[in-house]
Amino acid sequence: MFDIAVYFYQNYGISMESIAFESHMGGFNVFINEKGIHLYIRFWEQSKRRNGLPDNCVILVTANFQSHERRHVRRLAKFLNSTAPHYGYEFLAIEQNDELNQHLNLPEVPIRNSWCYFAPFDEELAELLED
Repeated sequence: MFDIAVYFYQNYGISMESIAFESHMGGFNVFINEKGIHLYIRFWEQSKRRNGLPDNCVILVTANFQSHERRHVRRLAKFLNSTAPHYGYEFLAIEQNDELNQHLNLPEVPIRNSWCYFAPFDEELAELLED
C-alpha cells in the first residue's frame, strides 16, 4: 500500500527507505522506527481466522508517537478509514493493546481464547474518530 508511505512522508517527513514492508502469504506488514515514531501495522487479506480475526483486516499492533500520541493515532485511523477500503480492507482492529485503544475507543470483541478491539471501516468509525 503505497499510500501509507506517502502519508508518513507528507505528515512526518519519513522517507520510503525508512519504512519496512514485509509481505507474507496473508498480506503484508508495515514497520516504522524513525523520528520518534514506532509503528507496526498488519494488513491481512487472508487471515485464515488467525486470532479469530476476519479476512481483509488492518491490525494496529503498535502505534507510538513521541508527542501528541492521541492526536496522531486518531489521525492515522482516520487515514486508514478513508483509504484502506479502496484496497478491499473492511475492518480496523487492535490486538490486546488497551493503551493503544484508549486513543480510539473501538468496541471490545471477544475472539478465540482472547480479545481485541474491532470496528468496520465505515461512517460510524469516522464519527467515532471525530474530535
